Amino acid sequence: MVAKKGDLQAHHFAHHFARDGASCTSAGETALHKLAKQVLDERLEIALPELLISHRDDTEVVVRATRLVFDEAILETKDGSIVPDVVLILRDRRLIVEFKVTHPCDDVKIARIQTMNVGAIEIDLSAYRDQALDELADDILYNAPRIWLHNPHEPAARNRLQERARQRVEDRQKYIDEHRRNYWHRLPAREGGSGECEAILRQDGLDALINLPVNGSGCFTVPLAEWQGAIVLDLLQSKSQPFRTRTAVAALVRRSWIDPRFCSVSEDIAKALKDAGLPFASPAESVESYLRQLERLGFVHSAPSEIWKTSGLLRQRIHEAKELRARPSKRLAEMRGIVSELLLGLPDEETRGFSFETWIQAELSDRGQSVADSIHGSEPEWTALCHQLSNIGTQIRFSPRANLELFGLPCEGKLERALKRKRLEAEDREREKREKEKAGAEARVVRLEKLAAANLGEGYEIWLSTGDAALDGQTPLEAARSETGLRDAIHALGRKADQLRIEEQARERKHKAVRELEALARSRYVAPERADLWMRGSRPELGGQSPADFTIDDATRDKCAIYLPGKKSRY
Repeated sequence: MVAKKGDLQAHHFAHHFARDGASCTSAGETALHKLAKQVLDERLEIALPELLISHRDDTEVVVRATRLVFDEAILETKDGSIVPDVVLILRDRRLIVEFKVTHPCDDVKIARIQTMNVGAIEIDLSAYRDQALDELADDILYNAPRIWLHNPHEPAARNRLQERARQRVEDRQKYIDEHRRNYWHRLPAREGGSGECEAILRQDGLDALINLPVNGSGCFTVPLAEWQGAIVLDLLQSKSQPFRTRTAVAALVRRSWIDPRFCSVSEDIAKALKDAGLPFASPAESVESYLRQLERLGFVHSAPSEIWKTSGLLRQRIHEAKELRARPSKRLAEMRGIVSELLLGLPDEETRGFSFETWIQAELSDRGQSVADSIHGSEPEWTALCHQLSNIGTQIRFSPRANLELFGLPCEGKLERALKRKRLEAEDREREKREKEKAGAEARVVRLEKLAAANLGEGYEIWLSTGDAALDGQTPLEAARSETGLRDAIHALGRKADQLRIEEQARERKHKAVRELEALARSRYVAPERADLWMRGSRPELGGQSPADFTIDDATRDKCAIYLPGKKSRY
């Protein structure tokens, strides 16, 4: 190195030129060390690095990054048990400066510096070993990496950190104890409350959506059912904007329904309260837990980005609730229509004293309650009542009876007129029935007479007028006046016709056999008179009958022929 003290440039060191005119291009460790110490000695100014110490989330600034100008520099002089590269003096304070070129300051030296309790920094020049020395002054003083090896103020800073940490632990415990004292857990109410939101949902039959147990219920200033009801109502009304958990929490804050002492409880404090055995959760966690319960019940669906949407089941329940709210007026109008239809067309004097409003309040006989009571009853009961009342008109018209239940409606006159009409109609029907029966009887008699004449011939009138045991002693004409009697008479006629036919056939067989026997007798007697006498004469062989009487068919004819002479005889 060659010292340069010119008139134009600041005094500095330059590389020595070789005899061939080339300068050295790289400084060795000794040259860089020496240059660093000489630059610091000349300039007496240096950049100090920032020194921060941390404990968990707390940080203490021991030294802020800055530049300092010192009064003097002491180079390579033994200080205590060490020989520092440079010791900078500023009034009564010292700063040890070590330069790292190839090796950092060892642990032994650092320990001795700490024992001396003198501030010390180390400047890392290892990255500058191959650079031209005349370019390194500012890097040495300001830009090269540097660290604190020791700072006398560091122990005090650490003590401050520890004190603040101890204070935070103490404050945290006080905060936890305060929250434990202030937290009163709310259980689901056994009976309905008086809150507006709760009342709306209960009126709509949505009791299953509210009064659900959740941890953290003590963070709210109103009962479970009330703030849960508010969340459901806000969800139902959120049409244009997505409904998120934080949306529900913000709405409860606006209503002042979240205890201010629990509005911003940290996760750490919440965990400590839970670990202490409290059923605690932050307001946001409580709301989230409640919405998750609704999801498990099928009333809401969760979507990405903490968005909640109503389910088809909840929309159906809401529709049913609207129907339920509208039901009383709808049923009242339905009943008014039924009654108006029943009274339509009645004379004014029969309806003048009737009041629909008074009538619906009166207890109906056999039901134990009024129409006004039934309006709030079940659907099957209401349907049965409407059917019963609507059916009064049908019963009066088609099946009136004296003891018909009119349920206090002014339909007595209408019923009386219907009963009179029913009696007249019954009399007319009875008269028509008798006339019809008479005409039918006469027609049946005529029919039987024609059948008898056709089947019996002469003498049919005698048969028609003669009693018959098969007809219970009635004559056929008497029996024919009824349908069953006609059938029986026709059967009797058939039997009579069959009998006459059989008798006729028997007479024809007898007539034929007698003629044949008479011809045979005349062929056996010379005198015809003798043959006629034989035919009429009584014969003991024939049971005392004559051959003419005994012969009824071919067999009897042949039997009689046996008793004729074997050849033609005069006697």
